[in-house]
Amino acid sequence: MKIEFQTPYGKVPEKLVSEIRNEIIELTHINKNISRAEVLLKEDEAIISAENKICEIRLSLYGHDLFAHARTENFKNSSKEVIKDLKKRLMQREKKQKEPIV
Repeated sequence: MKIEFQTPYGKVPEKLVSEIRNEIIELTHINKNISRAEVLLKEDEAIISAENKICEIRLSLYGHDLFAHARTENFKNSSKEVIKDLKKRLMQREKKQKEPIV
């Protein structure tokens, strides 16, 4: 699986990038069909408020893409929200695929 990071903001600690990478790898244990992950960490400069750190993640599965984004006061919280959302959606997807067809 390929994981691609884009950080136009530029000031993202390597530790956070590593944590996000590890979380995405854990998602592949839920769904083995994830072929690629694109992570975008950016700051919305148009908003001066505390919630201007944005994390967007797009997972490419064979035939489908899952996309989630979050905006909070820091990149760590934004990434945690996005990963939590993607994990929930992947688990729902796996559960639905395992249901018997009637």
